[in-house]
Amino acid sequence: MTKIKVIIALFLTIFFWSSAFIAIRIGLNSYSPGAMALLRSIIGSVCMFFIYKTLPKEGLLTKDKVSLCLIGAVGIGVYHTCLNYGEISVSAGIASFIIGLIPIFSILLSVIFLQERPAPFVWLGVFISMLGLFLLLTNEGETVEFTSGALLILIATFSGAFHTVFLKKYLKSYSPLVVTTWVLWGGTISLLVFFQDLVHELPKARLIHTDTIIYLGIFPTAIAYSAWSYIIENMSVTEASLYLYIMPIISTLMGVIVLHEIPTKISILGCLTALAGAIISQLFYTFKLRNFRIDKTPEAV
Repeated sequence: MTKIKVIIALFLTIFFWSSAFIAIRIGLNSYSPGAMALLRSIIGSVCMFFIYKTLPKEGLLTKDKVSLCLIGAVGIGVYHTCLNYGEISVSAGIASFIIGLIPIFSILLSVIFLQERPAPFVWLGVFISMLGLFLLLTNEGETVEFTSGALLILIATFSGAFHTVFLKKYLKSYSPLVVTTWVLWGGTISLLVFFQDLVHELPKARLIHTDTIIYLGIFPTAIAYSAWSYIIENMSVTEASLYLYIMPIISTLMGVIVLHEIPTKISILGCLTALAGAIISQLFYTFKLRNFRIDKTPEAV
């Protein structure tokens, strides 16, 4: 029975996180990127508050609460702001493929800050992903031109990697759900700089666009993160993470169906190249990582 529940939770998580890229594009029709990020985080934070109240008390230290909030300012605040700004000009499918490179940048940050030494084949995957990323960061044409939207999403990807790497030590001591809750609250606090924009835009926004952001706050945020916590408690993180590479493909298909976004040939090539490199790196990094300086811990998504 537990296995069936895990499969259902995994399916829902992948679906909700894949749909988030589509919902962002829709919400941007009435909201500025910052205001939308704040509204989504407020809704998610309220939902997580009620979930948090049901959890066993783990004696979270005050200094750890502060640290998690600071990580949230980057991993949630910067991440969602840059992703939203990037999706003004970048399709949902392409955005999801760039964000799908978070494991690659997590490896690079782990090497720099945590002194981890991945196996040689990991670097082959990194190189392949960088080649795919180069294609994604350019426009289809005779000259190479880097797009500002893609670069902003790349910053979001770095923020997500920062979030993943620096949460590792806290995930050794506390449950993923407790850690995620405090990170989300920290991100929400950092996004309050857009409060005035939200107050100005909310009364004028179309109901369907507001409903879309409510969906983002409840389903891809509160429910999906809660489901992910359940998944990694009942399935190896390695196996669960590999399923997440399906997300960009689903997001691209959703973008075609819902938003009529047709990717260019060079974009498709870049997406597939980047995805292949990420999978190679993930496999070799997880199974053949050598000379550990820290314990293996689940990665936050």
